[in-house]
Parts: sequence; structure tokens; C-alpha cells
Amino acid sequence: MDKTGEYEFLNDLVRLETLELLKRPLEEYLGKTFNSQTVTIIRFLREGPPVTLQAYIPDTALSRLFEAEYARIGYMLDPFWIMAFGPAEFTAYQLREIAPDRFETSEYHAHYYARTGLIDELGATLRLGADAALHLSLGRTRDHGRFRANELRYFRQLSPIILNRLRVITHPPRRIPELHSAPDLIDRYQSIFANGANALSRREAEIAALIVQGHSSRAAGLCLGISDQTVKVHRRNIYKKLRISSQNELFSLLVESMKGD
Repeated sequence: MDKTGEYEFLNDLVRLETLELLKRPLEEYLGKTFNSQTVTIIRFLREGPPVTLQAYIPDTALSRLFEAEYARIGYMLDPFWIMAFGPAEFTAYQLREIAPDRFETSEYHAHYYARTGLIDELGATLRLGADAALHLSLGRTRDHGRFRANELRYFRQLSPIILNRLRVITHPPRRIPELHSAPDLIDRYQSIFANGANALSRREAEIAALIVQGHSSRAAGLCLGISDQTVKVHRRNIYKKLRISSQNELFSLLVESMKGD
């Protein structure tokens, strides 16, 4: 494999922030390195048709067939779709490794796959949860022959890197609300017992505000740039100072502090 090209591709993979920007590097590097005539990225769904995120299919007839038939019925008999919801969270196979023993005589092959002109595929799938998965597929037409063993080995090394990056790009983690979105809550909690020995520190008031909003210790820690264990220590101190033992009581104190408003 071309190490210079690989380095440039991996650099693009890390540097570029959207799938739209990554499409050309994916098409060019994977197409050239694997001598592939198709590069597709698909979101498989356990229930319902798949969603095509990227489809590099220069052959016009094949592209039209894919657009018309794959999401309508082709995916339901695709061995890669079937494997996507098996026990493994990540899989990478050559088509012939997972295709049924009479695949080439099946109705699916006759009415769809043979019409694509493809004779071989490399496919990798990364589970996104119980009901969805990301799938990367490289296809070869008859004129270019089947994928070789060394190409399959490299695909198995490279595909998890690609799919994990695509997972981050297409399924970013749920944004945690900014702490400054609730300044009144912080001030409220800091005002409770403000003049006594049990007054909350600013950090404890911040954590109390996040807890009452419904943030877990982990999420609160991410908001504040501290560990979840540190949050738990603060939480115990908050409960001790306020003489409470539950989130419900923490909320009740907030309500009580507002009655005089």
C-alpha cells in the first residue's frame, strides 16, 4: 500500500469535520487503493429501509439501479445487512465469506445483484445501537476481478478507523447544555444558608443546579471539567450541608426559596 497516500488520507480523516468534506478523500483513496468501482456508505436500520449517506458509483446504469432498487427491496436480502444485526458490534467481510452457499442461483442474485455487474464486495459494519449500524462497502465489477487476500486484510485494518470517525461525524454526542444557561439556579442554591456554616460554595451551587436539572454525575463532570468521582464527593457534601438525602429534596429546597419572590 502507498504509505504517503495512506498518511494523507488518515490526516484528512481526522482533520475534516463533515461527511460532505470527506466524500472526495474517501472516494479517491478507497477507489485507488482497492481498485474499487463503487464506494458506498449506508446507515442500516433494523426496521425500515436504509439511508444512503454516500454513493460513489460512476457507472450510470449501476447508479440508477442502486437508487431505484436497493433501498426498496435489495437491502433485505443483502448478506451485509443481515450480518449487521448479528451478535458482533463490528464486522468486516468479503462477500463470499458470508453469502449463502447458493447465492449465485438465488432470486436476489438473479433479479438484483447480477444486474449491478458487481462480482465481489468488501463490507464493514459498525453498530450504532440496537437498531442502527453504519456500513462501508467497496464493490468490483467483473472486468476487475475479485478482491485479493492482502486487500481484505488491509480493509479489515482500515475500515474500523473509517467507521469510527464517521460515527463521530454523523452521530455526534448529545450536547450537554452550557452551565451558564442556568445562572439563576446557581445563585438560588448559593443563597440557601448563605450566612451559615452550611452555606454552599460556588462549585457546590453549580453542581446542585446541574443535579436538579437532571444531569448525571458524569454529565455534570463534563460540564465542569472535573471527574464524576469529584462530582459525587461534592454531591455528598451538598446533601450533608443542606440536611437532605435525595434529588427530590434538593428540588423542594429550590421551590421553598422561591416562595417569597
